Amino acid sequence: MTKLVYIGGYGHSGSTLLEYLLASSPEVVACGEVVSVPRERGRKAKCTCGRLAQDCPVWGPLQTSPGALDGWTHERLTLALLERVCGAHAVMVDSSKTPWSSAAAPFRLHRKLGADFQLLHIVRDPRAVSWSAIKKAGRKGKRPLIALRGVVAALSWSVSNLACALFGRMHPDRYIQLRYEDLTRDPNEVMQRLFAKLLPGVEWRPEAIGSGENRHQLYGNRMRSQTLTLAEIKEDASWKSDMPPASRALVAALTFPLRRLYSFPEAGKAG
Repeated sequence: MTKLVYIGGYGHSGSTLLEYLLASSPEVVACGEVVSVPRERGRKAKCTCGRLAQDCPVWGPLQTSPGALDGWTHERLTLALLERVCGAHAVMVDSSKTPWSSAAAPFRLHRKLGADFQLLHIVRDPRAVSWSAIKKAGRKGKRPLIALRGVVAALSWSVSNLACALFGRMHPDRYIQLRYEDLTRDPNEVMQRLFAKLLPGVEWRPEAIGSGENRHQLYGNRMRSQTLTLAEIKEDASWKSDMPPASRALVAALTFPLRRLYSFPEAGKAG
């Protein structure tokens, strides 16, 4: 049976990077943000494997017509994908995360899969997350909503991570938590430790990053389609210098004390 590794947490927290690094092993197949596929109704035509979605060996059989996935839930599609790749890989990754609409997804999938489910919770400093959301809103020209976007991101960060923390409290043996800051600071060490838990006996090989045809992501950060090396992985810490102090203080207040639970320092210094 192929195990499902579900990446939980909030957006802008490094889930695409984490999935990219996981897929360096041929034992892992990365399926991206599965939750977006039925919601977006096939808007993405090309898979990261380089094929059109209908020609992809993973997605093609499930998208035989434009309306093939109409009415499908996120959980139904994830389970169908899991059945599709069963036997070909030891692990399938769904990086849908746990925003408001998907906060209960890990609980529902765990009820279906039991020991074949693993929640991989990635968490990032909420000030960095909010600043990333603010910058994205600015790029899309939504300047009147920029201040509100930061507040919404801070509150959503709390909901997303509380959902994961609750799952971890209820099912500690099916839960792994890591920080984006630690992953970007020493990706090799973090991934080696992660593989020892997820795939005992399988070594994570940094030289294999981006190789192989085991990435089948239709949705997710644009990084999923890029070529990345270990040396290029750096923490995006622009919020520490660019984020207005008032915004930073507001987000810090809204996310306390959960922020302290994950050991993010008060002043935003490296820690």
